[in-house]
Amino acid sequence: MRKNTILWLILGSILLAILGAALYAPTIAAATSHCTQEQISSGTCKVNTTHLGAGGVFGLLLWIAASLLGLIAWIMALVRSATMHSWVWFVLVLLFSGLGTLVYALFGPKDRPKAPAYQPPTSPTGYPQNYPPPPTPPPYPQTYPQDYSPTERPPAMG
Repeated sequence: MRKNTILWLILGSILLAILGAALYAPTIAAATSHCTQEQISSGTCKVNTTHLGAGGVFGLLLWIAASLLGLIAWIMALVRSATMHSWVWFVLVLLFSGLGTLVYALFGPKDRPKAPAYQPPTSPTGYPQNYPPPPTPPPYPQTYPQDYSPTERPPAMG
């Protein structure tokens, strides 16, 4: 996972949360507009959220999407900082979640370049250069000893 991916996820989360609040806040304001000042100060005003409308529902859906994107970015930042052994960043992201993830994505350690796949150098024979070729086994005898009979066990070689 790259730092740019974490940055785009957390920025997307922030943008969706702002859009969700912009859609949801007017709906809640309209739902509480029937309350009097006395009801608000005493805490007895009942907000009717059964008629939120499309703006309220869409705002809630955007908040849920923003929360999921933020959670994914947070987990990715934790995993990345742990695999890079950046324990100060790990604790920062862990304790300050959303803000820590944003700071990590902006100012965290740079991406390390990927190491190329290991290819051992080969010699013209196909074996690695600094190794001798494997020993050749002794030749197998092509004929049996003179005193060998097919009905008995062959003599031990060697």
